[in-house]
Amino acid sequence: MSYAPLPAGRPANPRILVVGGGFAGVYTAYELQRRLRHRRPMIDIVNRENFFVFYPLIPEIVSGAIETEHILTPIRLVVPQATLFVGEVSAIDLRTQQVTIARGLEGQPHSLCRHEYDYLVLALGGTLNTSRIPGLSEHAYDVQRLSHAFALRNHLIDILEQANIEPDAAARRRLLTFVVIGGGTTGVEVAAEIRDLVHDALDHYRYLDPAEIRILLVHGGERILPGLAPSLAGFAAGRLRERGVELLLNRHVVAVEPTAVRLDDGSVIPSETVVGSVGLQPNPLVRGLPVPHDRRGRVIVDETLNVPGYPNVWALGDNASVIDPHTGEPYPQTAQHAVREARVVAHNIAARLERTEARRIDYRTRGQLVALGHRSAVADLRGHTFSGFPAWWLWRTYYLAQLPHWEKRLRVAFDWTLDLLFPRSLVQLKVGQHRSPPAPTPASTADASIREARAEPLARA
Repeated sequence: MSYAPLPAGRPANPRILVVGGGFAGVYTAYELQRRLRHRRPMIDIVNRENFFVFYPLIPEIVSGAIETEHILTPIRLVVPQATLFVGEVSAIDLRTQQVTIARGLEGQPHSLCRHEYDYLVLALGGTLNTSRIPGLSEHAYDVQRLSHAFALRNHLIDILEQANIEPDAAARRRLLTFVVIGGGTTGVEVAAEIRDLVHDALDHYRYLDPAEIRILLVHGGERILPGLAPSLAGFAAGRLRERGVELLLNRHVVAVEPTAVRLDDGSVIPSETVVGSVGLQPNPLVRGLPVPHDRRGRVIVDETLNVPGYPNVWALGDNASVIDPHTGEPYPQTAQHAVREARVVAHNIAARLERTEARRIDYRTRGQLVALGHRSAVADLRGHTFSGFPAWWLWRTYYLAQLPHWEKRLRVAFDWTLDLLFPRSLVQLKVGQHRSPPAPTPASTADASIREARAEPLARA
């Protein structure tokens, strides 16, 4: 498939705009920078933060196995030849080829600026699908956002502190009940990391009874990790149960309240800690574009990841429905697929500029790795399955190699080495909690403190 000559009037060095700074966006810009270094095009990136988050390691932020900053890489370091604009994309006009960016300091009104482009890459990522469960967005932590993962860690430590001094048995049991919604990869890994943090900390809290701690994983299917082979999913379920994680299968959460979770069978689980891992939906801006979408709201693209009807627009990652030519089904929305899609998009933008052959997506999924905590994992690598310690070693080795910079690899490796030798830190950072604590009410002072500690980080996230 060859591209036609460029239309008359196109600039010699066109402006390529990448919206989104996740795996899809950053790796597209990186590949463009590498492929077009002799042409020196104007590559611009718009992202709400000035750093790239290595999302597969976020669950280890919750338990403290890794320092938060060690999975963050400045985008300008990864793509030094690109121009980064820090702000929120508030509008995309495909007809006029303009993107509106909202800028402004925290707590101040946003100013708007319009950014013109010649080529556009849609890589805005997804948002947690909270529409099906009332109260999920208000009362649950979305650990697919870095700010929520950081806030969750501090909240868990605060829970332990408050439960250690709570005299009421019912209130203490509610504090020590942790609910994770969703039995996919993220939900399983977060449940395992919560278990590691809470149980490893018990030696430091004299008045906490291990029998009062409950960690529940609620999943609507018959088995957790539906994307893995049944044998691996069964191993993961058995390992979690051995370590005290309760699996509530074939159950659905119908509502999340400030201090409870309601299930479809009428049962109520009192809890102060709820984590949502129920899948992503495309960014609302992408769902609103005048282009074809699938039933989930993702942009339908062709085999070159070009958006039909707009020859200068490409979509990938969480924003796009990219069909696997080997299965006929959309590729999973994972980091490994976003990186491969990014290479295809970068190649095809370069081909458009150089009037050469375009590339079709043709990637075979390598497999899946899921950590289960305490040096155990499951792995499926193109039909070869591993479990237990060997899979855990593969998990750490693979993701360490995928980190985008040697400095970050060394820092994460050092974190993991210290984690093997020393107990994890239980320091609580009350970031953003500047207000005075609320006055005690008939409910316990500990309950009020927990609600304040949870609400403030979420409000700022």
